[in-house]
Amino acid sequence: MFAFRISAASTLAVAALASTQSSAAAPAGAAAAQTILVYSYGYNPNPIMLSAGRPVTLNFVNRAGKSHDFVAERFFHASRIISGSVGEGEVDLAAGQSKSITLVPAAGRYRAHCSHPFHKMLGMSADIVVR
Repeated sequence: MFAFRISAASTLAVAALASTQSSAAAPAGAAAAQTILVYSYGYNPNPIMLSAGRPVTLNFVNRAGKSHDFVAERFFHASRIISGSVGEGEVDLAAGQSKSITLVPAAGRYRAHCSHPFHKMLGMSADIVVR
């Protein structure tokens, strides 16, 4: 019984981790998925690790009870946007809202932050590393 509990817990932990990481089992030509959790005052994962030249769907999920944004002008400008809207290089999220952007990222190291007053100063920033 004890071994079963460890096994079941391990299976759940692996499934939870896999749901926030890029999908290695995506069919050929399909975009991998990367969930980016948005909360007061940060992003998870941080850094955000992506593969250059490979399509990826970034699923932004705002877990906070207030609005936030994800501003990464250089990153979005260097990427080829396939679907979704990044406006002037940002993704705006109302409280509890989710949005998806599918893109092909260009190699480089980029910075992202929340542009709401004082949020960046409170640590709401992230690195995006594309290799």
